[in-house]
Amino acid sequence: MSDVDGLKQDLRAAIDACQSDGTYDDATFDRIHALIGELVPLTPVPRPLDRQDFVASPWASHFAQFGPRHTAGKPIRHVSSLKLQSFNTFGDVPVKVHEIDQEIRVEGRHYNNVTEITTPDEAHSARLIVWGRYDIAQDQPQRYSVEFYAVEIVPPEGVSAEDLREQFGLEPGSDLRRELKPPKLHSDVVYCDEDMRINFGSMGGVYVMNRRAGPGKSVSFS
Repeated sequence: MSDVDGLKQDLRAAIDACQSDGTYDDATFDRIHALIGELVPLTPVPRPLDRQDFVASPWASHFAQFGPRHTAGKPIRHVSSLKLQSFNTFGDVPVKVHEIDQEIRVEGRHYNNVTEITTPDEAHSARLIVWGRYDIAQDQPQRYSVEFYAVEIVPPEGVSAEDLREQFGLEPGSDLRRELKPPKLHSDVVYCDEDMRINFGSMGGVYVMNRRAGPGKSVSFS
């Protein structure tokens, strides 16, 4: 086993060593960050600008630290709201988040966040897509500058739009796709290989993602 493989194995084990509520004790949290710090200089893709086709993929969130330490440790599966998940575009409707994916595709410069949600009782499900476009500048080859321009709630197969609105407590006839005033954010791809990607976000976020096989949820990768 190479040093990189060992570090990745240790990082995944540390991420999986969460407490029963999905959060981390201080020692495990610090170990996650220490392992990330060791991996970053070993990235086989120091200039994602030159390897965009390799970085492009559906990616599944394994660890997501939203912001600085005092807000860290929120598990991927957690209770949230449509308002928070949609940049305040939808109302303050409670939802449960189950999966958070990110889909990057070079054609169309897609940088889309795809979140699998349910009602709090898990009786009904939907997919929330935040549509984004990215650019990379020559002088910042790791930085994906992103504008999120629309948010959409997609019902599962066999469920009508009107049924989804009723299930999630949305206004009858209301738009399920809405335009956003694009917030200007960025995310630095500081590590990327065949199956793992690590990003540092512009608002202090730290994200570890696993490459997904398959066609994609927001755009096609076939």
